[in-house]
Amino acid sequence: MTLIGDQFVDKLGRHRAYKREVQRVPPPPSNAVSHVADYSGTISTAVVPDSKESKLPLAISRRMVARIVQSSAYALVSLPMAVLWIVLIGAVYGTIFSLLFVGVGFLLLPFALLATGLAGDVERGLINSIMGETIEPPVRQHSSKGLISFALTTMQDASYWRELAFIFLRTILAPLAFGMPLGITVIGWIIAIATDSFFNTLLFAFGSPIVSVLLLLTLTSLQVSMARSLLGLSSRTLNARATVAVQNRDLSVTSAEAERQRIERDLHDGAQARLATVALDLGRAKRRIEREGGDPELTKIIDGAHSDAKEAIIELRNLARGIHPAVLTDRGLDAALSDVAARCTVPVHLDVHMMTRPAAHIESAAYFAVSELLTNITKHSRATQGWVTVRGNHEILRIEVSDNGLGGADHGIGSGLLGLRDRITAIDGTFNVSSPLAGGTAAYIEIPLLGEGSQSF
Repeated sequence: MTLIGDQFVDKLGRHRAYKREVQRVPPPPSNAVSHVADYSGTISTAVVPDSKESKLPLAISRRMVARIVQSSAYALVSLPMAVLWIVLIGAVYGTIFSLLFVGVGFLLLPFALLATGLAGDVERGLINSIMGETIEPPVRQHSSKGLISFALTTMQDASYWRELAFIFLRTILAPLAFGMPLGITVIGWIIAIATDSFFNTLLFAFGSPIVSVLLLLTLTSLQVSMARSLLGLSSRTLNARATVAVQNRDLSVTSAEAERQRIERDLHDGAQARLATVALDLGRAKRRIEREGGDPELTKIIDGAHSDAKEAIIELRNLARGIHPAVLTDRGLDAALSDVAARCTVPVHLDVHMMTRPAAHIESAAYFAVSELLTNITKHSRATQGWVTVRGNHEILRIEVSDNGLGGADHGIGSGLLGLRDRITAIDGTFNVSSPLAGGTAAYIEIPLLGEGSQSF
């Protein structure tokens, strides 16, 4: 046993010595910068990663070089494409307009517009593959059966005419984007070689390429912007999509609000009513047992069940109020906020004046926003006074909730204000917080009413 113990102690000592040697070995070199602060014999090290600011100029220069290469490639490809469009579009539309007087041109024009649409597809593909700009194709009008209906629908479709306008303008800008930068560079170098002044040589030798690059980027960006306007979705389509999105958003908010109200009614009329009946029955059973001098242990059990039932009723009532308070549906925002202010542990001065009653989902959002803000005042602000001011007309609802507490509230650090802002933003409202340190907190909410579902008082 002694020999085994000595061997174990010896191995343990060698292991500790090995660890001390490993710890003294310097770490492998890295690109990170190490700052060492030495004070009172204690050394602390902090590893600082490479600064992003040092990489910023390099990233900008890389993007600039990539943009110049893309613009040069696009200008190089655009020149033969412009020549092709001049030949094809000029020949096709020239023939059609020359035949308009005999009536044949009207029959050929729809097919020429379809060919223009194919040319627009080619241009969108070029911009996407070379410039990296994704342009969504326009929505075409659909025609009913029949050649005449097809011709009329095609000629009335503004997207074909916008693509034709783009191709016409491209035949002008593409040669300029290719020829002007190249011509300026060549002329600048010729002048630099021919001049006798060293300053003029440097000026034209290096200045002309810079001017050419700037001109190239300008003309290429102009073509891309023009393509985004003429080859993409029309403003009417975008507005229609935005309108549909807003309508779908409103339907979702309204249906969610109706579902919350249904859950509140089910809790109030279903589970809460049944629990109230159970509590009444337990109370009657307790009183009857006490009158008849029954088992004290059974009385104690019934008494505990009776207390639990009453507490469950209170919890269900608070839960239903948190989902959607009945007073908000029955009497509106003013009465609901009065109830919230009365239950707040911090004294709250409430001032509500509204010309119209907002829609149900707007009332609900405003109610829960004020409830959340008053809860924050109670929990975090250490305030002695709170103020709630509500003003509403036919167009907008303005709410201000403030206190005289500590301040320092920040909606970006997970304080609950971020979710509140998202809920207000979902109904096109705005939510701002002003909370300087030791200066109290003030929250400002504005919700547009837009006259939808509002009721005049």
